[in-house]
Amino acid sequence: MSHLFLTGFMGAGKSTVGRIVADRLGLPFVDLDAVVEEREGRGIPAIFSDSGEEAFRCAETDALASLAGEPDAVVACGGGIVLRDENRELLKRFGRVFYLTVTAEEALARLGEHAGRPLLEGEAGRMAATLLEGRNALYAALADERVDTVGWTAEQVADEVVRHVRERSHPAVVSVEVPGRSYDVLVGRALLGSLGSHVRRSSPGSRRVAVVTDSTVGRLFGAATEEALRSEGLEPVRFDVPPGEASKSWSQAGELLGGFASARLDRRDAIVALGGGVVGDLAGFCAATYLRGLSFVQVPTTLLAQVDSSIGGKTGIDLPAGKNLVGAFWQPAFVLTDTSLLSSLPDLEWLSGLAEVAKTAVLSGEADLAWLEANAAKLGQRDPEAVEHAVRLCVRFKASVVAGDERESGERECLNLGHTLGHAIEKVAGFGVVPHGLAVAEGMRFAARLAENLGLAEGGWALRQEDLLEALGLVGGLPSFNADALHETMRSDKKARGGRIRFALAIAPGQCEVHVVDDGVLAARLADWEGG
Repeated sequence: MSHLFLTGFMGAGKSTVGRIVADRLGLPFVDLDAVVEEREGRGIPAIFSDSGEEAFRCAETDALASLAGEPDAVVACGGGIVLRDENRELLKRFGRVFYLTVTAEEALARLGEHAGRPLLEGEAGRMAATLLEGRNALYAALADERVDTVGWTAEQVADEVVRHVRERSHPAVVSVEVPGRSYDVLVGRALLGSLGSHVRRSSPGSRRVAVVTDSTVGRLFGAATEEALRSEGLEPVRFDVPPGEASKSWSQAGELLGGFASARLDRRDAIVALGGGVVGDLAGFCAATYLRGLSFVQVPTTLLAQVDSSIGGKTGIDLPAGKNLVGAFWQPAFVLTDTSLLSSLPDLEWLSGLAEVAKTAVLSGEADLAWLEANAAKLGQRDPEAVEHAVRLCVRFKASVVAGDERESGERECLNLGHTLGHAIEKVAGFGVVPHGLAVAEGMRFAARLAENLGLAEGGWALRQEDLLEALGLVGGLPSFNADALHETMRSDKKARGGRIRFALAIAPGQCEVHVVDDGVLAARLADWEGG
């Protein structure tokens, strides 16, 4: 998440400015004091008089913590929120902090005689000056940006806040909460230069860092990655593998593991996967198995990897019998998702990633699906703000699913929407011939029609998904496939159970079910579909 927090002394105009900023940025507005009052069922003056200031501060912390997992918003905070250590940690973790500065005299003039502020009872002027003096250092130390409000209208202050927001993209931090191995995904622009400092924090004993990339990505970003690591005193050792799905093989994994041994990596060292899903899967698998597990960092460079494969800890390699049949769950220490690295992505790779964005929006629910439908054209044009929003949307959703089902035993299976037929298409065509995302898009089309055919989804649901995929530029164009070959391939898919083929089926926005599909029904549907 990446909320925008407005802090400062009472009377700084946080609520008034916050509403204007939220409107201009198209974000929800949250008044944290109002959240406290709603949760407590009484006003703040009543909380102070009945239970005391400490009770209010506890309620304030609980209200702030409740924002975890909520959609990005502009949040106006109470003036005393900076007093607690845990609040300051939550504010920095959850988003970007603006300090709206004001003098005690100006604050009192704005508040007037009927402020209803418990802490100003009595000699208001003296109290205001004392309180402000005690909090100034805390506000300043916490703030990412400072905006002076004295002599400015609320609209002018809001203009300045919005200017700062748009000039400096602050990375969103999304926490993936899995037992024993929780980690953060950083999403933003121009983040690659900070890689070394993040590796230092996540793997404090590291000396050498193995950078696994492919030859294409290595030419683009390898030198910058190595420099970012050297700037923090780390020693990068680079390993370039051939681009493409063929690198997810036993032979390439063995060669890479041998390279780690030759470089004398030890258990304190780390591995960085710089690339798309193939590099992430391969490097992650080797990280999970070398010396029984090294610290592992994902730096995804494709849209597909940023929105999907870099999150969740699934690593693996392919066998001739099928895709990802050998692998391990190995969560990264962190994921550095720099959306500016996508600028050089070929159009076909871009479309491949958009298929996963569409899948996520369908699974996430009506709000995210409607946003994607409204912004499909912007994503097609690679609008930076739309792209960053889409990546954050996908990361937040996948993080929530992984947290509830790390090992893919229940809810996480729905992330396979479009993948049962999609993986079969990839294998029958020959790995690397049909891009993963395009195969998934076709799998989504098939699954949507299947859900309607089985009476699980209402009529028109498949057409809505078809319209979305077309708006994103995913218009099909795949070669014809033999239905029997696809059917037989799906029997050996890792999602099958005892040869029975299972499909993740979205039946409505945000509603997904996994069903075993009868062979006869599936054969008939494949025969109808055969021709692509």
